[in-house]
Amino acid sequence: MNTTIHNVGQHRRKRHPDNPALKLWWENYYHGMWVQTQKGPLIENYLAKLLDVMRNARQDCNRILAIRIDLRFPISMNSSAVGQKNSTLSEFQIFLRRELDRANTKYPHRLRVVWCCEQNTSINPHYHLLLLLNGDAYNSIGFVGKSPCGRYVYENIFHRIVRSWALAINQPHECMEGLVQLPRKPITNEMAVWFFQREDQMTFGQVFGAASYLCKAYSKNLGNGVHCFDGSRG
Repeated sequence: MNTTIHNVGQHRRKRHPDNPALKLWWENYYHGMWVQTQKGPLIENYLAKLLDVMRNARQDCNRILAIRIDLRFPISMNSSAVGQKNSTLSEFQIFLRRELDRANTKYPHRLRVVWCCEQNTSINPHYHLLLLLNGDAYNSIGFVGKSPCGRYVYENIFHRIVRSWALAINQPHECMEGLVQLPRKPITNEMAVWFFQREDQMTFGQVFGAASYLCKAYSKNLGNGVHCFDGSRG
């Protein structure tokens, strides 16, 4: 059950009421970067993890391709089949890494992922993700529509993402439309994809601000023991 965060008297809560280990972040900036608080407080622990993963990517790559995606389950899928341990998302990451490994690009893909699981009124949960890739291996997401055959057979990043999610949820390509979504950037409303140099702090901050959406307390079922947020290590 999703908890609405209320202030305590005239003071803002410092801890999440369902999990006191999680600190709430109410400010509009974090380490000098704008973050999204329009739906209430963020979770500072998650912001710190997001920043750590992004910094690791920047240290590891001269150029970075950053992609925000949303993964959804078919409405027809029984929620009991989704599971409560994010195993489907784990399988997606395994399949996507296999896709990228098989591509055998000149430079390693160095995929890093930050994700959150949310559920408010829908039958099934859904996932928001930030993907970070080596910009020397990939510099764009590629064509986001279906191939002429009605499947997702191109060797670009978006088709690889769709194929990986299709395998994870055991769905044919013909049923995948709308289950992998590219959200829009805050303010500019452009497709949420960024390609930038390591030293480009302005774009780094834009990516962080867009991905801070994953860190919001709202719509995360923190009181039922489900893991709602994580990111790549190292």
